[in-house]
Amino acid sequence: MPVRRTGGTLRRSIPWAAAAVLGAAASLTVVGTAVAAPVDISGGSLDWGFKSSFRSYVSTGNGNPPIAVEDGATRNTDGTFRFTATGGSYDAATGATTVRYGGTVVFSYPAHFFTITLANPTVAVDAAGGSLRADVDLEVSGGGFEPVSLDQAEIATLGTSGVAPVISGDTVNWSNLTTTMTATGATAFNGFFAAGTVLDPLSFGFHTGSGGGPATPSVTVTPSSAVDPAGATLTVTGSGFDAEANGGVGFYVAFGPKTAEFWTNARPYKPVKWVHKAASSSGGQAKLNADGTFSTTLDVLPTYTDGNGEPVDCTATQCYVLTFAAHGSTDRSQDTATPITFAGSGGPGGGADQEITTQVLQTGPLTLTSAGASVALSAAAPGAVAGGALNAVTVSDLRGSNAGWNVVGQVEDFTGTPGGVIAADNLGWTPSASVVDDGLVGAAGAVTPGSRAVPGAGTGLGGARTLCGAAAGTSAGTFQCGAALDLGVPASTAPGDYTATLTLTLS
Repeated sequence: MPVRRTGGTLRRSIPWAAAAVLGAAASLTVVGTAVAAPVDISGGSLDWGFKSSFRSYVSTGNGNPPIAVEDGATRNTDGTFRFTATGGSYDAATGATTVRYGGTVVFSYPAHFFTITLANPTVAVDAAGGSLRADVDLEVSGGGFEPVSLDQAEIATLGTSGVAPVISGDTVNWSNLTTTMTATGATAFNGFFAAGTVLDPLSFGFHTGSGGGPATPSVTVTPSSAVDPAGATLTVTGSGFDAEANGGVGFYVAFGPKTAEFWTNARPYKPVKWVHKAASSSGGQAKLNADGTFSTTLDVLPTYTDGNGEPVDCTATQCYVLTFAAHGSTDRSQDTATPITFAGSGGPGGGADQEITTQVLQTGPLTLTSAGASVALSAAAPGAVAGGALNAVTVSDLRGSNAGWNVVGQVEDFTGTPGGVIAADNLGWTPSASVVDDGLVGAAGAVTPGSRAVPGAGTGLGGARTLCGAAAGTSAGTFQCGAALDLGVPASTAPGDYTATLTLTLS
């Protein structure tokens, strides 16, 4: 049974590399004098995918299911995960924030011997930066591996430099923060990815007070694709908006292209609706309900002349249903953009979208092939050295697990035609290794040549020596390994032809 430790201390070393990718960050301390006491956090959510490549890898496995969400966590349509706030504190004066979230994600791959549980993430942000902590458990089902159990290990740093939260009333939202794995997590999971690896971006939000505040604004447009080019009525519904934001004057819902500063005025758009809490019965306005929801319609055409007298063609330029704060406000908390395409246009440039799918098979072979079956060393007199080159061998790792491999070699004693013997340890080598470039775009593997084996007692190839190897996380691909060979011929060796078999083993 694993013994749980607190604060991210690794309990045991793990002789295994096919595990999750997590990291650690130094704890953060708030510095400064607060003018008001921190307030309690009463709700909110966190969206994070951990690492998209790891989700793809685990999804091909034999877990039942490979990825599960439990204890209130949910899975978003893009495959990332959402956790719900359970508490914390926020100091508006200093920005110091600690938010605890509940929920569990389980990555299960029994064929590769592991189940990894990530639960109860905590976000901490202050003037110095940010960190992400979580409970992490590694359960193993074979292979001689050992379990790990950590409480609130600091698994990633958050890139908050140059990024500011959007604050509206008692709601605070941080979006698309860079998350970077740090040394504690990398060590705890034995380096499937190295410390410093950039993980998926993280977004989190929270609100204070009993009112709960609005969630992140969200808009649904029906229809949003294959819209009738003769004209159509779009139904636009929204939630998560703040009726008190922007001084309570609301926001615009508009159709048209999204420019660099689209919020500065509504003239480039047609039509435009003004959505606010005090909306009249006018057809150009729509009511923003107290709970942050609204529903309205827009009558759109693919081409129109905007309020500046400029022509707009939404079959050549991507157009959107946009929401942005009314009256040129710089408040960006109400911004959304939903792309709209018209039937037969295929979007900007008159192209056409085609979704292309394929299936990458779960497993393939790990193979070793040799460029030849025999090596002729140079002739040498007793007391000299015979030289030559090992036939190059090619290793192909197509298993999909990136679990690592090694090639080792060992030779038997050389026997001569007159009955003489040259001991196996008198053969040495100087290995070399390289990656075979397949010309495709993707993460390249890495291969390392073994150490030199020097002819002599206990140092030559009479014992198993590494020719080359690839570590877990970088072993997928095709690689070529070779070696320069040196055979020391003892002075007492009888003349003649000598032969031995060198065996290479891939594992």
